[in-house]
This record gives sequence, C-alpha cells and structure tokens, in this order.
Amino acid sequence: MIDSLDCHCVAYTGVVVAVLNLIALILHFCIDKFVVHRLPWDHAYIQDFVSFVIISITILVVAIPEGLPVAVMVSLAYSVKVWPV
Repeated sequence: MIDSLDCHCVAYTGVVVAVLNLIALILHFCIDKFVVHRLPWDHAYIQDFVSFVIISITILVVAIPEGLPVAVMVSLAYSVKVWPV
C-alpha cells in the first residue's frame, strides 16, 4: 500500500482544483454578465477577475503544503515497517 501511495498526488489535486475553480468562476461570471444580463464590458470587471485569480492562488497555497504531512507519514510508516524486530 505504501508503494502505491503517491505523495505528490495531493499537490497535483490542489493544482487541478485551483485551475478548475478559476475556470468555473470565470465562466459563471461571463455567462451571468454578458449572456444572461447582456451587459457591456466595463473596466471594473477586471477587479472581479483579479479576485478570481486570488481565490485560486489561495487554494494552491492551502493545498500544496498538505502533501508534506502525507510524505512524512508515509516515510515514517515505511521506516517502522522496515525495522527488524
């Protein structure tokens, strides 16, 4: 089980979730403003896009360090398994 556990999986999952979140936020915003309400482009919308990027970066910052405890746990579990009794 330890050999099949990839510690980088948590970091990759965080990146994927952050990118999907960014895409979903941008699509939702664009569809709501430009398709549903048929509003013209306004330069104030740039602030909304910047906030979407900040949210995605926050997800990355929170998700990537989560891989460290998993890596420590796996290495300690492997070390305990290898010890001669």
